[in-house]
Amino acid sequence: MKTNLVLIGMAGSGKSSVGKILSQQLGLAFIDVDLFIEQTTHQTISELFEVSEAHFRKIESAACKEIAEKESHTVIACGGGAVLHPENIEALKKTGWIVFIDRPIEHIVEDIEVGQRPLLKDGKNKLYQLQEERLSIYQSSADFIVNNHSTLEKVIDEIKAHLPKEITAKKGE
Repeated sequence: MKTNLVLIGMAGSGKSSVGKILSQQLGLAFIDVDLFIEQTTHQTISELFEVSEAHFRKIESAACKEIAEKESHTVIACGGGAVLHPENIEALKKTGWIVFIDRPIEHIVEDIEVGQRPLLKDGKNKLYQLQEERLSIYQSSADFIVNNHSTLEKVIDEIKAHLPKEITAKKGE
């Protein structure tokens, strides 16, 4: 049974912010995949990318699989590129509902901090390229899509309106 809620989308789309608040409101656990990777590897995402993007993606795939297998009743915020490897989405879909948080790229560009984001080291214009490469993957991976063009509260309310009852039913119920 699917009891997790998996948030996907571009860097800066609101996955972590929405995920933290949503998990609190629903009484669910919260895992940010990038933070999980940093805690388990004892390295920052930037340090892992310094080895290579392929090195990071391999670790990310292992993390997605582990989280999907071990967690239940959890809101999971994925890194923006997690969808690039189909096995990540396959693993996460086994135990979770995939929600694509679709935020207009212009809004992301206005307020994203590029300093801690290895793929954006060449500047914010890289976001347009990444969106072009990933948009169809986000859309095809999602069980439902939520537009983030206003407030976090509205995004959270829209997600809640789409939630299957399995997500909010506590273990053992």
